[in-house]
Amino acid sequence: MFVKKVHIDGFGKFVNAKFTFKPGLNIIYGPNESGKTTLAKFLLYSLSKSKNEVLKFKPWGHDTFGGYVETSDGLYMFGGQEGEVNKYEVSVLESVAFLMEDDDLETVKVDRNILEGSLRKKTEKTEEGRILKDAIKRIEVLDLSVCLDKVSHQLKEIDSQISTFEKNIEEKNIVFLEVRKLNSELKELEIRISNLAKSLEAIRESKAFELSERIVELRKKLENVDAELARYRWLDSVDMATVDELQKLLARINSLKVELERLEGEEEVLKETLKKKTMELDEKLRMLGAVSTDDLESVGLRLKHLSLLSKMYGERVNIVNNEEPLWKVFLENENILEQAEEEEQKYKNLLAENETSKLHLQDEIEKHEQIVKYSKDLSIVSSSAGVVLFVLGLLFKNLSLFMYVPAAIFLAIAVFFIFNWKKKSTIVNVLQERLLEISMKSIQQPQIWKVLSSYGINNIKQLRKKYTEFLEWKAQNAERQRQLSELKEIEQEIIKELSKFGVTGAAQMIVSAVENLQRTFNQVQEIVYEKESLDRKLTQIQGEYLALQKEYKNISETVSVRLQALKITQKDIESFKSNFERYQELRSMYSILMNDLERAEEERKNEDLEPRIMELKTEIDELKRRKDSLEQELQIAKKRYDEINIDFKELRGLIGKRDELKLKSTIMSNLIQEIPTLNEFLKKKFESFVDSYHRLFSEEFGRFFTKVSALPKNFVVMPDLSIKIVVEGDMKNVDDYLSGSTKDLLIFAIKNALYKTFYDGNLPLVIDNTLIRFDDERLKRICDYLREESAFRQILLLTSDKRILHIFENEKQNVINLEG
Repeated sequence: MFVKKVHIDGFGKFVNAKFTFKPGLNIIYGPNESGKTTLAKFLLYSLSKSKNEVLKFKPWGHDTFGGYVETSDGLYMFGGQEGEVNKYEVSVLESVAFLMEDDDLETVKVDRNILEGSLRKKTEKTEEGRILKDAIKRIEVLDLSVCLDKVSHQLKEIDSQISTFEKNIEEKNIVFLEVRKLNSELKELEIRISNLAKSLEAIRESKAFELSERIVELRKKLENVDAELARYRWLDSVDMATVDELQKLLARINSLKVELERLEGEEEVLKETLKKKTMELDEKLRMLGAVSTDDLESVGLRLKHLSLLSKMYGERVNIVNNEEPLWKVFLENENILEQAEEEEQKYKNLLAENETSKLHLQDEIEKHEQIVKYSKDLSIVSSSAGVVLFVLGLLFKNLSLFMYVPAAIFLAIAVFFIFNWKKKSTIVNVLQERLLEISMKSIQQPQIWKVLSSYGINNIKQLRKKYTEFLEWKAQNAERQRQLSELKEIEQEIIKELSKFGVTGAAQMIVSAVENLQRTFNQVQEIVYEKESLDRKLTQIQGEYLALQKEYKNISETVSVRLQALKITQKDIESFKSNFERYQELRSMYSILMNDLERAEEERKNEDLEPRIMELKTEIDELKRRKDSLEQELQIAKKRYDEINIDFKELRGLIGKRDELKLKSTIMSNLIQEIPTLNEFLKKKFESFVDSYHRLFSEEFGRFFTKVSALPKNFVVMPDLSIKIVVEGDMKNVDDYLSGSTKDLLIFAIKNALYKTFYDGNLPLVIDNTLIRFDDERLKRICDYLREESAFRQILLLTSDKRILHIFENEKQNVINLEG
């Protein structure tokens, strides 16, 4: 609903005043005492049932008191209890449609409790509740069996009447088609007779010329065929057995070509493999410090020497490490403590980053899953309501318009929420895959700690303790130092020998380096053996290739000699079958052309032998006889058509009534089966609807307040819809902690949430100068919200704040100025 016009005969300071409003945002500007509150009160008392308090607005010195408000729903008379439309309760309008300058939180609480107390008893406050309750009531008392029997009986009677009409129509249509067909055939016969006469004359004139041209053409074709036959005469002198033998030899030549190509391919593959093996062998030889395979013997001797030194080194290491194996690690790397601390810190940082990423993704997933659940529930409710409204609209034609429009709106909302549900579900799946990927990602422990863990050291504290014990042991054990010196000398000698093989590294890698060199030496020996095997296989393939090449040459020479003897080419042998078939075809063609030439010369001598001329003469006579017969049939058919009369107006009425009855019968049959399930579903939806008001109100309140105030969400909506503020972890009354402007915003948020949660109709929003205490930032945000809301709801903004005029100065809004 929106207000179109306000006419005040007498109310407060206004006498015989008129105001015109438009849909969307209307701004009524005026200074203090200009009548803004008076105009808002007149709207309130005109749209609602009057109370005694309205008498205080009776003008002084005037007998007239009243007026009317013209809206899109009808006319509301001031002071009257009844009129064109039903009036609203004052408490409802004050709670959801009017923001007065003298509103306070206590007033809002009382009005909100009125709405809450009537919600479960009067669900008609919202369109959805009214539809659900009305649908449940109608379904419980609905008995469609009697209606279905009555409709079926009426349908049988109408089908019988329509059947009679259909027989008459069918008969008349048959006669009509017969008449039209006869007329069409007569016209076609006349045209055909005329055209055939002309064609007969033209054929007679062109016959001689056509036959002459044809004879010349046949003679040319005979000459061409005879010339082509001369090119195939050699086929008569060739024996078929010789041809078969030559074809077999050619097939063998082709198979030898394929085999030779295969051997060439295998040879290339073997050469490539040999090349790779040679490169691999050269690489391994360089690793061993050898130039060729001739140096392998000397390399083997040097490796045996290295193995003996490595064995001595291992025995000395075991002697030195009898007391504590860890001392050897400390001796080899005296800075191990600093390295371990640095690696431990890096490892902890990586673990912390991984956990932070997982927590962030989990929060995102929970947020989107809540949106998915919300969209899914709303889509189911909206689609169910739309279907029920559509079905009820079909059943009750007098209410169909009021059912179809809400049904279309609910179905559109359902489609929107379904798309949003699918989109958010896809986002949840992507985030879950990312979370799984991060969870499965394992962070490797630093290598130095892996070494230390093998000695029983798992944290930095144990390492410091062991390192202290090592320093004490090192200071107290002089004999151990001497053994260590000898171990160092052996170690240096081994490192020197390893350097000859190009191997460098720390002392703890000596044993593994010697083992790697021995392993490389063994691999070289294996590669040498494989290379020799490949060389033998390559020699074998080359031998096979030469043998096949020799056979290919011999067969080719034999075929060439025999072709020269027959004076034909290899191509002739390969295409012998097609040439022979072509030769037979040409001989047959020559015989046919000779027959055609003889027949053409005979037709030129005797014109009556032309079949087309005889056919045309016969056809013309037959068509003339057919024309006389059709004229007689046409006269009889026209007489029968005129004798059949049909009342089409009566037939259209019967067909329309039959279609209506069939639709009713189908709908009733389907509904009889689905009514129990539908009744149970509607009851569950109704119960869910009644119980969800608190959550919807809380969400709408928090969304609006946070958007406009830009403050953190530190308000809590209680079960009785009262608002508490969270202060240091405790819930306090808002009156004691909020400024005046924030209280005004809180009242706006409560009434906005009550309207969108509990009221399913459309009421204009009247704001009586309640934005005057807002700062510039909040005022801009509330104006942005009013601009968006005006697309769905009429807004009457009464204000004395020039800032509002400045915000909307570049927009085409309806501005009304009041004089002070």
